[in-house]
Amino acid sequence: MGLVKNILYNIANKKYLNFLKSQNIYPYYHLVEDILPLKVKHLYQFKNINQFENDLDLLEKKYKILKPENLLDDKKISTNSFLLSFDDGLSEVYNVIFPILKKRNINAIFFINPNFVDNKTMLYKHKISLIICNLEEKNFPKSDLIQISKLLSFDFQGQNDFIKKIKNTQFSDNHKIDEILKILNIDIQNYLQEQKPYITKPQIQEMLDAGFYFGGHTMSHPLLGQLSHDAQKQEILDSINWLKSNFKIDYSMFAFPFTDKNISRKLINELIEYDKNILIFGNSGLKKDINKRIIQRFSLENPNKNTEKQIVTENLYKYFNKIIGKYNIKRK
Repeated sequence: MGLVKNILYNIANKKYLNFLKSQNIYPYYHLVEDILPLKVKHLYQFKNINQFENDLDLLEKKYKILKPENLLDDKKISTNSFLLSFDDGLSEVYNVIFPILKKRNINAIFFINPNFVDNKTMLYKHKISLIICNLEEKNFPKSDLIQISKLLSFDFQGQNDFIKKIKNTQFSDNHKIDEILKILNIDIQNYLQEQKPYITKPQIQEMLDAGFYFGGHTMSHPLLGQLSHDAQKQEILDSINWLKSNFKIDYSMFAFPFTDKNISRKLINELIEYDKNILIFGNSGLKKDINKRIIQRFSLENPNKNTEKQIVTENLYKYFNKIIGKYNIKRK
């Protein structure tokens, strides 16, 4: 959370939710788990199963379940509804989240990166987490840190500074990350086959058969702002078309990885030209975008925040943005 959101969270009262819940909400997560997978250990925190179940209890008590097909068909949607989504196609969405949602009859959308389906290769940020875990086990040997920092062209002041800087490694340096894995003798293929960190095609089919929805999340999860316009478009459409060609999917859904900030009006228009019924998901909170086919989400993943207060905070932040003129997203 930024400074303003932190202030709003501190003053937010759970009782406000009854007065603020008229707007539909679209919370998202990456995973739910009781153990700490190495692939995300140094990337972000997440909720355990009990915390997630508590979230669902709250959402079902305060909101109605929104069915994705109603969004796709542009049907009138009652206010005070919620729709969950899950990014990155991690194995936990099948092993943990899918059974919970199925039992509760709560539908959801899962956004995946096809390059990682069936555990053939690994998202570069997940590789970085494994590298930090490896160094952590060896108590961060200085010789390794120096060799890695030279390869990635950064200076560092101590262990914490090193961790901060290696975590900021860009998608374009993925080949250097692979070199570091070799230097540290980390066998990614072995990790992929033993741990199976990502969802598989048969699992996707089972979830589709159970009525759940899937969308693209780019092929390889880059920060799109670091790519050319044409490369952005290809990453997006290839991920949507991969789902259509591998499964009997006749709809188009997509969620931006990392952020939808600085995504151009031109790209949005081209996606809508590709399919006028496409649903595009961002993560800018409770804001209004340039087209009604764009749906903005917010994360409920932080295990250290009270969920009720978080939802109140997002609503308060919406009013703050309206006051300062930032509620309506502008795209160039």
